[in-house]
Amino acid sequence: MDTLAKRLRYARERMGLSQSELARRVKIRPQAVQFIEGGHVRRPRSLVEIAKVLGVNPEWLLLGEGLVDVAVRETQGGYQGEPTLSDEAVAVARLWMELPHSQRVAVKETLLALLKAQA
Repeated sequence: MDTLAKRLRYARERMGLSQSELARRVKIRPQAVQFIEGGHVRRPRSLVEIAKVLGVNPEWLLLGEGLVDVAVRETQGGYQGEPTLSDEAVAVARLWMELPHSQRVAVKETLLALLKAQA
C-alpha cells in the first residue's frame, strides 16, 4: 500500500468500521475521512487519533514505514508506560488479522458468548 489513502482504507475495513463510524470515534466529520481516503489530504491533523482508534502505528499510517500494528510495537518496547502484550497475545492478534472479516465477527461473537457464560 503506497499511499495514506490506501493504508487508511485498509486499516478501517480491517476493523470493520464505516467511514462514518471511524469519524464518530475520532470526533471528526465523516467528510474528513472521505477526503483522506480520496487522497486529498496528505497529513491529517487527527492522524494520531485515527491511528489509535484503528490500532495501527501512526508512522505506518502516514508513511508506510515501521510496523503496522501497535500491539506488535508495544512488545518491542515502542511505547513507554503502556502495557506490554505477551508473546501469546501477539500471536493470537497476528492470527486474527489473517482471518477475513466474516470469520473475525464469528470469533468475536464466540469469545463474547464464552465470557458471558463464565459470568
